[in-house]
This record gives sequence, structure tokens and C-alpha cells, in this order.
Amino acid sequence: MADLTGKVALVSGAARYRGLGRAIALRLAQDGADLVVTGRRRSPETLPENEQQMGWTGVASLATEIEAIGRQALAIEADVTAKEQVEQLVEAAKDRFGRIDILVNNAGVPSGAGDAPILDMDDQLWYDTVDVNLNGVYLITKAAGRLMRDKGEGGSIINISSTAGRRGIPDYGAYCATKFGVVGFTQQLATELARHNIRVNCIAPGSHATDMMDGTIGRTAAKYGVSTEQITAGIRSASLMGRQGLPSELAASVSFLAGEDSSFVTGQTLNVDGGAHMS
Repeated sequence: MADLTGKVALVSGAARYRGLGRAIALRLAQDGADLVVTGRRRSPETLPENEQQMGWTGVASLATEIEAIGRQALAIEADVTAKEQVEQLVEAAKDRFGRIDILVNNAGVPSGAGDAPILDMDDQLWYDTVDVNLNGVYLITKAAGRLMRDKGEGGSIINISSTAGRRGIPDYGAYCATKFGVVGFTQQLATELARHNIRVNCIAPGSHATDMMDGTIGRTAAKYGVSTEQITAGIRSASLMGRQGLPSELAASVSFLAGEDSSFVTGQTLNVDGGAHMS
């Protein structure tokens, strides 16, 4: 377990109960960090049934969980594609905590992954995916990275890509392209920020048990006229571990890259997929 006592972490894409962002934020809090958590506002009627039943309110509910661990939390709803909102988010973090030491770029959209071949996909879907999965990473990194640089005490930036950003997958449309872009962005940024003692790394998750992955499985099943269990069984068989990952397992990898145990690691992409891909 990393010792993140005294550190402040900003995690984007943290509004879902069954999401990687929530698991990451909770793990960093357990390791001692205070948290700034952000995600887009969602209409109550669009929430998954489990969130509606428990009265889940997105990042506000997550902040309550973090505070129950004994850490401080600031919850702000923001759209990472809106420059003004991103700058206000980072300014609010600065006003509350005075610093950001760890940035986790987790916000992303699936863009019809599993059902969006390039030649047939809607142009607007392509643009919207690039806006969130690449432009959003750029905007929040630029704002938070400047605060890290100006503070002069180093930091760690962790970008969440996908194993779909490590090799092409049919019908993954814009998702593959943007997730490959995140890997390249990570390498480029690492070369620029090393002199400021800011490390930049990337994680490429495989299939994890989240609402977003459930949506992809559902689209794929519908396209091929099979059951979701058949698709899930195929995912399990592709992993050397014979199963999907847990969000908490992905969060543990983020914790490693956030802490001092990875102090000589930068510019790298770590596959967290049970051995489904090796590169």
C-alpha cells in the first residue's frame, strides 16, 4: 500500500457507483490522500437502477464515502471538454487544498465500442469521442499540470487508456483511436515534464466489472444475436486469469503509480487485463 499522506489527488470520471473512478478515488483515500473528485452531471432518470435505488448522487455521494474513511474531499461536477469548467475545477482545488500532487485522467466515453465500425459510424459520434477521450485529457492535464509545475514539488499524472489502445479491435470505432492517442500523449508528456519531477504514466485496463463494460457487452451481444453471458464467457476465456478484473484491482495499480514505489517509472503503459495482452 502506498503512503500518500499529505498528498492531494484529482480523479476525473468519478460519478458512477460501479465505475473505475470511484474505486480509484477510494483507494487513494485509503492510502492517505485527500481527494478532488469530478464527473459530469447526469439526469436522475438516466442513472442505472442500482444507483437510483440507493439514492446515489454521483461525485457528492463519493465525497461522503471518502470523508467516512477520514480524508477530506471536494466534489465538483464538471465537463472535462469545457475549458472554462476545467479551469474552475482546478482553481477550486487550489483554493481548497493549495496543491494537486496526483492527477488521474479517468474520464472517458465508450463511443459505441463493439458496434461502431469506422466506415459506418456517425461523424458526430467520432467528434464527441475525440472531445472527451483526448481533448478532455489535454485540458485537465494542462490546467492541473501547471499547478503541479508551479508548486515545484513534482507529482504524478496517470492516464487511463484501454487495451483497445494497445491493438486494433474490429467495430471499436473512435474508441480505439482515442485510446491509442492517450498512450502517445502519455509518452510525449513524460518527456516534457520529467525535468519538473512530474512522472506521467498510463494504465490500459482490460475488461473490468463496471457499468461501462456492461454496456459494451450488451451492444456486442445485440449485434451478433447472442446472450451477454456468451460475450462475457469469451472475455473470461481470453484472460489468463479466466475472469474479468475488479475495479479495486485497477485502483491498486493506480496507487502504485501515484506513490514513491514507482519513483523511477515514467512514460510507461501498464496493461491490467489478467494477461489477455502482452506488450
